[in-house]
Amino acid sequence: MKKIAFVLSALFILSAFTFTHIDSYTANSKISKMVWYGDKLNTTHFGNIMLKSGTLKINHGKPVGGVFVIDMKSITNQDIESKNYKAMLVDDLKSDRFFDVGNFPEATFKLIRATPTTENNFEILGELNLKGKIGPVSFPLELKYENDGKVIAIGECSFNRTKFGLTYGSDSFFDNLGEKAISDIIRLEFAIVFEK
Repeated sequence: MKKIAFVLSALFILSAFTFTHIDSYTANSKISKMVWYGDKLNTTHFGNIMLKSGTLKINHGKPVGGVFVIDMKSITNQDIESKNYKAMLVDDLKSDRFFDVGNFPEATFKLIRATPTTENNFEILGELNLKGKIGPVSFPLELKYENDGKVIAIGECSFNRTKFGLTYGSDSFFDNLGEKAISDIIRLEFAIVFEK
């Protein structure tokens, strides 16, 4: 009994000295990068979109919280050379047929859970609020720790746009679209730079 009591006491003392240590980081939107990709038959369009703000909380190397705001009005195109066609595509993306940025100028992502896979790598589950629709999104994430104290979150997120009400041009909802069909999947590559 004495041995059991001693072991229990030791465990209690050790647990008392095991503290949660959470580091809070703020995203530097000026040097962070996000690139969107959308497919249409044999064509892939892509461009930039800006992070408006972001916070990340890390507990002993593991992400435990985070909220990110994306400026939907900042969307651009980078693959089309013609200024007129480039402007037409961007205007279309900003219109109510797609992201309706007049009514929904921001999209938000909230980190729900990070599951470790390998060192500094995680499977992220989060909640995306896009065009007023909220749904789950998951993707792999890598954290890189820089010598100057910065942390860079690198990942690629793919999600089905129709789950968020973006059904225009989707052959999942409309028949006989042919060459006009637009892929349901939107891909977002990002490298977000965090500072304390």
